[in-house]
Amino acid sequence: MGERTLTSKPSWFRTNLFVILVLLGFGLRIGYGVVRYRSTLTLSGDAFIDFWNHDAWLHVLIAKAILVGKGYVVYDQPGARLIRYAGQPALFKAPLYQYFLAGAFAISGFSFKLFFPLQSLIGGLTAGFVGLITLRVFHSSRAAWLAGIGTAAHPILVNSASQPYNENVFFFFFVVAIWAYLVWLDSRTARWALLCGASVGLCMLTRESGLVLLVAMGGILLIATPPKPGTWLGFALIPAMTVAVVAPWTIHNYIRFRAFVPVASIMGVDFTEGNNECVAAESLFVPYWAEGKCEQVNQQVQSLLSSQSFDARTPPAVRVDQVCKRVALQFVKNHPLAYAKLALRRLWTTLLPFDPRGHQGWHEKVILLFYWLLVFPAGAAGLIMTLKAGIEPGRMLLASLIVLNLATIMAVLYWSDLRFRVGIDLLLACFAGWACDQFLRRRAGRSRGDVVSQV
Repeated sequence: MGERTLTSKPSWFRTNLFVILVLLGFGLRIGYGVVRYRSTLTLSGDAFIDFWNHDAWLHVLIAKAILVGKGYVVYDQPGARLIRYAGQPALFKAPLYQYFLAGAFAISGFSFKLFFPLQSLIGGLTAGFVGLITLRVFHSSRAAWLAGIGTAAHPILVNSASQPYNENVFFFFFVVAIWAYLVWLDSRTARWALLCGASVGLCMLTRESGLVLLVAMGGILLIATPPKPGTWLGFALIPAMTVAVVAPWTIHNYIRFRAFVPVASIMGVDFTEGNNECVAAESLFVPYWAEGKCEQVNQQVQSLLSSQSFDARTPPAVRVDQVCKRVALQFVKNHPLAYAKLALRRLWTTLLPFDPRGHQGWHEKVILLFYWLLVFPAGAAGLIMTLKAGIEPGRMLLASLIVLNLATIMAVLYWSDLRFRVGIDLLLACFAGWACDQFLRRRAGRSRGDVVSQV
């Protein structure tokens, strides 16, 4: 189980690693979902749709609108609950996940029957690819097993697989893009660049924050790889393919609404929710929490909506997002120190096992604490060891993605449900696996040395 070069690993080992991690991730998700929803797994039709809340409900309503031929809008479901943007274009959501749900529901009807096992399988595949990434970057079978198991058992991904949330789908494309880029770094062949670019594009169509992948990949190529003829030309295929995947959706939005919405129109809303007078009023030492309503922001947004003119074709979600962006930027301009304080609060709250002000139950907090203790200290140690060891492209890519994900959280928003931190957790699991492997190898080396000295 010691450290070896990747080329010394036979293909059967990599296949076994991948398959076992996929099965483990799939099994944990299926098992947890069955236990949690054992009394509701038979729900179907409108009863299934109305069972959900928050974003999960919106995802299903958008999928229903797609299936009944209304297009990419929020279906106006009859019932007592108020539906945000009912009957309006759903441009506040990146589209790929809703189309994924629509495809699953077209086959199985509105039920758990297909989307749940599909998401569980996708989550298992994510664990398998994290294992392959760790093996390629750190050349250690033990590190690969540990990182893959950490991904298979990630509490947020295990929990969300049985619900209509996009976490498992998004992070599948996220890790596939990383894996394809690492293979491209070694091979420099066009097919791997195209696969990487397509994965980045699909990642962005699931959640627009996938853009950080391109930033990190370009930065690593510039800093950590020796210049070779044609390298940048080969790399250009990655963003070109990303644009080719995303552009049809962007062009469709512009033609129909005369609004430039590359993927989704949500950044302004997120920016305002995370940075306003209400959240800023709390001390630097109070855990960050921005999920309550802020009356000052609501008044400013409504005032601008009523006074500003828009193209008649601009959907309400886009109008609100544009106005929110103005409100947030004005807050940052007028209160730069308050914004800096909010960024620091987001940073240190992100690094906690869970947000103390979140809505998790005590058993969920115990699980999150246990996971954090297994991954974060060892992951931080592995990250520091990597930075001290010098520049190696694969390790620097993982490290830069951790930094960039933290930076986006600091700059914009952090939710207490931890969904924005999952990418950081998965990458830290790679470093944690390697750090544990190094510790065990050194301990074994000392033990052998003690035996030799006694002899």
